Amino acid sequence: MKQILFKAAVLALIPSAATFAAIPAGKPNLRPKVMEILNLPPENRSQAVLTTTEDMYKEFISVAFAEDQSMRLRWRALMLAAEGRREKATPDLLKAGAHKQWFMRNAALVALAEVNQGEAQKLAKKLLKDKALVVRSAAVDVLQKNPRPEVRDLLWEEMNQKYNYRNKESLWIRAQIVDAMAQTPADHELKIFNRLLNDKDTRVQAAAVGGMEKLTGVKLGDNNSTREKLVLLWKDYARKEKLAL
Repeated sequence: MKQILFKAAVLALIPSAATFAAIPAGKPNLRPKVMEILNLPPENRSQAVLTTTEDMYKEFISVAFAEDQSMRLRWRALMLAAEGRREKATPDLLKAGAHKQWFMRNAALVALAEVNQGEAQKLAKKLLKDKALVVRSAAVDVLQKNPRPEVRDLLWEEMNQKYNYRNKESLWIRAQIVDAMAQTPADHELKIFNRLLNDKDTRVQAAAVGGMEKLTGVKLGDNNSTREKLVLLWKDYARKEKLAL
């Protein structure tokens, strides 16, 4: 299985494997081979996990749910468990998806997206309203891979949720949602993208340009046009063409 990639936002919180110190002694008491795999650099871990036995899998899961272990180690252990058992890891990943700690829910969603897309979609719908922003963002990433009409409706609804604002300021997930929707926009969404050109968040405005371009087939500006310039050009175009808001 290809190495599981972390979201950029999570990477900022979880340093690369090169910065990890050796795993400290303590509970759970791991056998030498499991400890060795957990300490390998990322390019070697995926190869080593191909020989995962049922006992090793159980130990990875034990580490993942061990409250006395670090966030980084627990994340890594859950990922290795998923890599080693693929779809068979689903029950434990779903359990992690309901965990009280945000990074476990996030890790579960990232792992499920690699080994069981169907269950990942179901979990993502739940976590779209998670209290942790990075978890909600991961849910958007998963859902955009299968943008059925009902999923698109869910994502559009999230644009106006209070928890996607902080002190009345738009959070970056709103622009992420618009960008995701602009990849394969539906015809009836033209008025939505047009309206979002006037959103107070300039990131949302810029993402809306992508939807306008796809739906109209029109390309305004050039390669040197700034994001702000493109938004102004599209506002002017929409006004002249009398596009509905």
